[in-house]
Amino acid sequence: MEQKSPLFWVFAVVIALLLGIGVGWWYGNKLGYTKGKVDGRAQAQAEAANPFKQNPANPLESLKLNPFK
Repeated sequence: MEQKSPLFWVFAVVIALLLGIGVGWWYGNKLGYTKGKVDGRAQAQAEAANPFKQNPANPLESLKLNPFK
């Protein structure tokens, strides 16, 4: 049986590390994208349920007269 050179093992380790980093990057991006979609839906529902977003907070905003004059 032929022994592998140390250079072969260096290349094998480098390739394994690059492959692991790539798979980890892809999986983390996939998880982050899914979590972002869920958070976005929850935020949209919270904004729809907020009564201050639907009605103006200032009830006198439509008045044209200046009460201080």
